[in-house]
Amino acid sequence: MKSPRVFCNVVECRYNEAAKICNAGEIQVTKHHGEVRTNEATDCGTFVLGDGREKVF
Repeated sequence: MKSPRVFCNVVECRYNEAAKICNAGEIQVTKHHGEVRTNEATDCGTFVLGDGREKVF
């Protein structure tokens, strides 16, 4: 499966390329609450609440 492009607006980050694309080797998305229902509770602007059947590794 091809990895999607990762857009980033954190221009202060060393992995931010041309003030829009992340070129890090891996990405870690974090949450700020024990249970997340909105993307404001995460560091993921594309977060969409799942149906509870998501894979947990």
